[in-house]
Amino acid sequence: MENPVCGTFRSIKGLPSVLLAVVMLAIFMTFNLWVGRMRAGSAALAVHTQSRSQTPGSAFPVWVSPSLIRVGKTDAPGSVSSINLSSARGETVDAQVIVHAPVSGLTHVNLSASVLTGPGGASISASNVTLYREYYITVTGTSKYGGGSNPPLGSGTYAEPLIPFNDPETGLALCGTEAAVKACNATVSAGQNQPYWIDISVPHGPGNTPPGTYTGSISIIATQGSVTIPVTLTVWNFELPAQPSELSVWSLWPPAAGNSVTTLARALMRNKVMSSTEVVANASSNVGNFGLNRFGLNGLYFVGIKCDGSYSSIPRTSQINAVAANLRRDLPLDIYVADELNGCPNAYPALKTVGTNVHAANRTVKTIMTINTPDPNLYNEGDGRSAIDHWVLLDSVQQWPSLPFTGPGDLWSYTSCNTGLGNAPEWLIDYPPINERIQAGFLNWTQGATGILYYRSDGWTAGNTIGSWNNVDTTACGNGLSSPGDGIFLYPPGPIASTESAPGIRLKTIRDGIQDYEYARILKNLGQDAFANSVLQPIARSWSNWSHDPNALEGARLQLRRKLNQLGPP
Repeated sequence: MENPVCGTFRSIKGLPSVLLAVVMLAIFMTFNLWVGRMRAGSAALAVHTQSRSQTPGSAFPVWVSPSLIRVGKTDAPGSVSSINLSSARGETVDAQVIVHAPVSGLTHVNLSASVLTGPGGASISASNVTLYREYYITVTGTSKYGGGSNPPLGSGTYAEPLIPFNDPETGLALCGTEAAVKACNATVSAGQNQPYWIDISVPHGPGNTPPGTYTGSISIIATQGSVTIPVTLTVWNFELPAQPSELSVWSLWPPAAGNSVTTLARALMRNKVMSSTEVVANASSNVGNFGLNRFGLNGLYFVGIKCDGSYSSIPRTSQINAVAANLRRDLPLDIYVADELNGCPNAYPALKTVGTNVHAANRTVKTIMTINTPDPNLYNEGDGRSAIDHWVLLDSVQQWPSLPFTGPGDLWSYTSCNTGLGNAPEWLIDYPPINERIQAGFLNWTQGATGILYYRSDGWTAGNTIGSWNNVDTTACGNGLSSPGDGIFLYPPGPIASTESAPGIRLKTIRDGIQDYEYARILKNLGQDAFANSVLQPIARSWSNWSHDPNALEGARLQLRRKLNQLGPP
């Protein structure tokens, strides 16, 4: 574009000197006015851009993101500058606060939460707000998938492990420890993002947490300044049960070094997921403290039936009765008997024997087996009962039975590093978080599943060290093929000097899915099954036809929540 001043000077050549002076003065004033407007326009644009990427007047850009959006290290700052959530009582809801470093970088970044004040002087304590710093890891992408509608994102750097600010068991701050990795005093390089995960756990009981609006704040403080993020939480007029309705079995393997049976179980139960087994002495208190909703006997009696019919042990009925006598009678019991026995007729006798022994016990104990689809050869163990009570089906191979399922027992789902046809949800790190959430929640519901299983949580690559945080590329599926995060939903406690393993984002989204499932379950219990299904079927039709859109999932959930709020007690 031609310079407007130069063009003007060319057009006035030859004018008388006085007139020329007047014209030049007018041009000079016009030019200054033009520059001033340009500067003002630029300043206005800067303010507008700043208002989209950070709280006005803040020392550095900070924004809020939904929990289903994984934030990249160099993603452009977003536009949302406050946390707005809604929740039932007894639910944990979440969001992410992302700090973006300016060109000078940021040092000693820390977060804190205020109390949330609500109607009539009610409040939710700051101790109900759990803060984590998200930790970035670089992974080799999933090497093989079935070529279907759910491809992995591939190799890259992803936020996944969550570093707690406080020890989850003792409540003590981890900042003063000699930990190799800490949530506090973070340094953020120029142009980089540091996301933080925020959990808000809403207490049970309308007397403790009456419905209404609660407000508070999250404060971000760094050497370079501070930013305050307003928090608004709407508590609805209904409540989730302390014990999840959806059953789960996690971690069939013995705990890794750095974990014990107890600490592994607690790290999972804090996220509404149940370990495959626990210490008998802890079972009763875990019901009240953590919502334990089942107890596995396989930690005491490992059955391990194989395709050729061999096994590790088959417990006698008297042995089962002896264990059951020490457990509260309202706690469902089960035993995992075999793993992926597809087309294994030689295993039928052993499976029927263990089923007969278990089902003859003084109280109900249910058998669990993973398989691609229910096997009619096991529908009768010889006494008219099915040898298998919980059929745990691999969703990715898409051999789910016709619905409603009319066979004996019930259906669960599981996923693994076997991506099958490539359409079903996958729980590897290079897949979007909606994969975990929709399977544990709305897909399990629409597909008639009552439980969910995963084989391991602490399959660490380098033991209880920082190496296991930084390297999650596993090859458990064989042939040297990468499956990032397979068998890893918790991260070693040693590097963070905690008494308990740290969760990851994928475990949090599974928890959220279990809560989604609860919404549908409550509606069914209230006679609103048809309504729930009308809302959920469009986004969760089958294992090969489900919505990948987080907004669609949240929209469906909001419809269920509004209906539940209408049906809540006056």
